[in-house]
Amino acid sequence: MARVDPLDRTLAALADSARWFLLAEDVPQRPGFLQAVAPSVKLVGLLALVALTVTHRDLPTVAAMAGLAVALAAVSRVPARTFAGRLVGPPAFALVAVAPQALLMGGPTLGSTPLSAAGVEYVAVFTVRVAACVGFLSLLLLTTPFADVLAGLRRLRAPTIAVSLLAITYRYLHLFFAELERMVRARRGRTVTDPDLRRTWRDSGNFLGTFLLRSVERGERVQRAARARGGGGTTPVRARATPGAPDAAFALVVAGAVLGVVLA
Repeated sequence: MARVDPLDRTLAALADSARWFLLAEDVPQRPGFLQAVAPSVKLVGLLALVALTVTHRDLPTVAAMAGLAVALAAVSRVPARTFAGRLVGPPAFALVAVAPQALLMGGPTLGSTPLSAAGVEYVAVFTVRVAACVGFLSLLLLTTPFADVLAGLRRLRAPTIAVSLLAITYRYLHLFFAELERMVRARRGRTVTDPDLRRTWRDSGNFLGTFLLRSVERGERVQRAARARGGGGTTPVRARATPGAPDAAFALVVAGAVLGVVLA
């Protein structure tokens, strides 16, 4: 049996991770705090928390907002692995991007190190702030079916073209990574010898070119099929007659966070 070459391993891992990220459909069905909140209320509240986080630059405040995101995930019964998998990547990238500021910013240094106190504080605040914002946005997507997110945007009178583009992008991402997974399986099934490094690099270009062409063609077929069925309509969702107790409780949480930050 042939070994799986690095190209197969990399692409298979990428497709699995992306589909795991997009297809967390079991969490919105769990009984939890945010799952019971109306999508439109959840959208406004979580976006308000994001705005509150990005407008403050002191470490205690952004750390408290990150702690609030973790607490909301806990009371909403979001699995720790699922939440951490979405929370780790962007802050790690942000940390690498702004880490040089710890050396470049002026001011007093930390002991005998070349690191400036202001630079270290800036890096810490920026990284924790990114983590808090990603946490709030992840809670929105993890506790709300995507169709309900779109419905909430429509109830809030978001531009129709923006909502349609968001829906198309989300659906096409599923198609994109499903096609990648199918091509990886097909290539693995036709590989009978262990490829060397030169052949792997050559095959990588051919594979990616074919993948992009097939993705475009499949997307066009999906578009033609949707038009033939009269596609373009909105997805129906359950109507909520009046705000309930979970909506009021979440509004109190958001209001308390805003007042606590403003009065601190």
